[in-house]
Amino acid sequence: MKTFLLPDLGEGLTDSEIVAWKVAEGDTVELNQPLADIETAKAVVELPSPYEGVIAKLHAGEGETVDVGAPLIDFDLDDGSAVPASAPAAGDTVAAADDEAVTPDAPGPVGDEPDVVTAPASAPETNVAAQAEAAAPDDKPEKVSVLVGSITVHGGKPTRSKRTWDVEPFERAEKRGPNRAMPPVRKLAKDRGIDLQSVRPSGADGLVTRADVEGAGTASATSASGAAAAPASTREKVTGLRKHTAAAMAKSALTVPHAATFHQVDVTETLALAKSGDASFLALASRAILLAAKRWPDVASAFHADTNELERFAHVNLGIAVSTDRGLVVASVDQAETMDAVELTAQIKDRAVRAREGTLSMEELTSSNITISNVGVFGVDGGIPILNPGESAIIALGAIRKLPWNHQGEIVLRDVCTVTVSFDHRVLDGREAAGFLADIAAVLERPALALAR
Repeated sequence: MKTFLLPDLGEGLTDSEIVAWKVAEGDTVELNQPLADIETAKAVVELPSPYEGVIAKLHAGEGETVDVGAPLIDFDLDDGSAVPASAPAAGDTVAAADDEAVTPDAPGPVGDEPDVVTAPASAPETNVAAQAEAAAPDDKPEKVSVLVGSITVHGGKPTRSKRTWDVEPFERAEKRGPNRAMPPVRKLAKDRGIDLQSVRPSGADGLVTRADVEGAGTASATSASGAAAAPASTREKVTGLRKHTAAAMAKSALTVPHAATFHQVDVTETLALAKSGDASFLALASRAILLAAKRWPDVASAFHADTNELERFAHVNLGIAVSTDRGLVVASVDQAETMDAVELTAQIKDRAVRAREGTLSMEELTSSNITISNVGVFGVDGGIPILNPGESAIIALGAIRKLPWNHQGEIVLRDVCTVTVSFDHRVLDGREAAGFLADIAAVLERPALALAR
């Protein structure tokens, strides 16, 4: 019997929530077979099996929060060892006693093949595996290394790695229930008290979509008899992403001296360019920010209070604030200053889609050094956003309004947007923040500049 302890799926996270189990007690599983969807403070990730064998016990139910290092699953192993009977294919990992992920000897990556974390050359796989078996008795919980999405856990310094899984037939997935919907859709169904088994799927391969759940809720409400029940106060435990966001925002607000500056900008030409070309308005605005950051590089830096040091980064990693069913996510487009507006359009769309799907990597969720938030999509004219921890500036775009405007000496209706820069006053003073904002406005008023790399 082997007890698998919940690993740290992020950077120093203390707990994670079980979104959905993909196995049940008594199931036989293979090495690296997905066991569950786990929600960390940053993302929903698949947890693969570190062993092949039989699931003897699940220590937590769906919706429960499990502490890192706590027992998660008991495995009944066929051969009584921690190492699978058959050697894994190149790119798979095997658990070792010193918590290092090792791979069998294989040629280096070719073309676009992903890298994996490897143990030092002085530690052959066969010897390490043998040491692992001798080091721990069968009945003692063992810490293991696993690959989660594109994150390697407990395997030394992680490198990004892509994983592919065989897609099971819908007939099999249907029997297991929760696997027929993406995590945000399952959460929506749970919040509304809707059993996914009762929802008719309309998505590809029998996937239950958000529209399916919303439709089921409408039908249920229509069929319910009698007047609506009187509202009642409720209390809900905050977990996962919302818990992390609450703590991060409180820490940022209490430890960073925030200041903000505003500017109403005539974005008529930028909006027209976005409607007629291949670049989105948000991408053109992002280019304006990136161009302005070249003149004011400290806007994409970090102040380290413990050492009184200002860290200036080699590249501008642009964070895109995305509202999801799970809460606010900031997804990074790394080295954004090297991209033109069309490339940024594709990258921003990709981050937004995967943020809502919960499939972003930990690197994409933690590497930004300046953030843009398009609050205008919610119909508001502006706001003062709180800085993302570790950053010195965040830019908010308000809704675009038709306003009377002095244009070339005449009062005419123009498309106007309020742009706000919230900044760390330890890093930027008023002159620098105002200069940065003025340069953003200048590019938005003459958007041809935004098309230049």
